[in-house]
Amino acid sequence: MLLDLHTHSSYSDGTLSPKQLIKKAKNLGVKLFSIADHDTIKGQFEALEFAKKINLNYIPAVEINAEFPTLMDILGYNIDINNDYLNFFLENIYNKRIERNKLMIELLKKEGFKIDIEDLEGVSLYTIGRPHIARILLKKGYGTSISQIIEDYLTRGKRCYIERFKFSPKKTIKAIKKAGGLAVLAHPKKLRISNNQLESLIKELKDYGLDGIECFHYSSDPHYTNYLIELARKNGLLITAGSDFHGSNKPFVSLGVYVEDFVIQDTINYFVTNYFN
Repeated sequence: MLLDLHTHSSYSDGTLSPKQLIKKAKNLGVKLFSIADHDTIKGQFEALEFAKKINLNYIPAVEINAEFPTLMDILGYNIDINNDYLNFFLENIYNKRIERNKLMIELLKKEGFKIDIEDLEGVSLYTIGRPHIARILLKKGYGTSISQIIEDYLTRGKRCYIERFKFSPKKTIKAIKKAGGLAVLAHPKKLRISNNQLESLIKELKDYGLDGIECFHYSSDPHYTNYLIELARKNGLLITAGSDFHGSNKPFVSLGVYVEDFVIQDTINYFVTNYFN
């Protein structure tokens, strides 16, 4: 099956609108699709309406960055996008993002970059982060690429970086569950921890309500993907797959992931039973 449960639109740091993403997925023959923008569900209304119009099996989703020494993202699927608890939770994160962006802009200005907070207006339909700031700097003639600018100035330990506000994994999973959602650990490879540490972490997150692991992702080679599949099965967790497509912001990532049906059948059955019926 060709599916993709992890993509990003221009409501966060992707370069395609929800309609453009859904049309692209439909044309490619994707059978099950989700847009999981960073810390926002503002694009889900447009996505749900258009997916229904063109008859694409679409699951509303979100990707929330949780507190952890390295990068931890938790995906929420099948969420009620009108849920007050989840919306208030995400609004808190959004407001902290605005404060963070202002601080990073001020640090960049001190380093001699000609950039102002007004430059961020209109760069995203909603969520604004480091890739948007880096793209503005690139357009102004600084650096050689978005990734180079982020790496040199906007990464942890560099002069213009400000740590992002995050809720704990427990609170993040709680917000997803409060909205009736399915909580899935995104791209475990990016946690940069050992297999033993990951297995302990999975048990902890499962106690909080974790439902699945994103086993298929570009960061995982086939050997690690198979390890994640076995880890999910051993812990009674669902298996998901996503490209993490960002459009031209990640030109090396293509939309759509091929997965043998039997590997992901439990996940398909879950969505058919709990969402499409």
